[in-house]
Amino acid sequence: MKSTLVLFASLIALSAATSGAQTAATCRTLAPDAQDALTASPENHTVLYENADVRVLDVHSQPHTREAVHTHSMPSVMYVDRQGAGTYNTPDGSGNKSHPTDPNFKFRIFAIPSEGQHWTENTGEVPFHAVRVEFKHPGCGLPGWRPASPGPDDALVAAPANYTLLLENQNVRVLDLHLAPHATTSFHTNPWPGFFYVIQGVSMRDETKAGSQPEPRNLPTGVKILPAKAGGHTIENTSDTPLHLIRYELKFSSPPTP
Repeated sequence: MKSTLVLFASLIALSAATSGAQTAATCRTLAPDAQDALTASPENHTVLYENADVRVLDVHSQPHTREAVHTHSMPSVMYVDRQGAGTYNTPDGSGNKSHPTDPNFKFRIFAIPSEGQHWTENTGEVPFHAVRVEFKHPGCGLPGWRPASPGPDDALVAAPANYTLLLENQNVRVLDLHLAPHATTSFHTNPWPGFFYVIQGVSMRDETKAGSQPEPRNLPTGVKILPAKAGGHTIENTSDTPLHLIRYELKFSSPPTP
């Protein structure tokens, strides 16, 4: 019976590996179209970060302004941290919707499928701001990709005082990371690489289990994106300022360049 269970487990592992290899071999990258946001509405979209897996856009609009008609051909996750009254519009009117100013507004994050022609209008008195992470090859990994999954010392299990799950789907896991001045997280792992979006912070130290003592990493003013590796580590806030980061973990992240 034991040998049968071992064989069954081996077959499952082989099947998963084969499936992952086939996914990587056939994965295709989506490309922006002619009315992409950066081309058609550059006043409202700025690239913060881009690699083979994602494009990260800073999305912004001033009160009483409207975007030009544009598209987003890649599905995405949007983190909205400032919003007043506004409208969302499509050429045929079928997708039109509006929202008033919410005096109790708090950040929100949500997944968005690829979008055809549309535009938004800021009809209120509050500037709009969001970060949009677009997935270039949703649902699959490029050649060389290998699947990963959370372990028993995952960040949400081993360091729950510092990490909160904001959103998770097939492409990404988004974690909110808070760390008080001069505090250190428990040792934990992050199974997927990705990047941090910096909301607040001055400097931090990222220490691996091997006991290395890297110099504190300064968070330069104006730099909003920091690459983040997979693996086990602790994070120390080495400053007098609270540290607040959003960690985007890319489940189909490309293998690192040798």
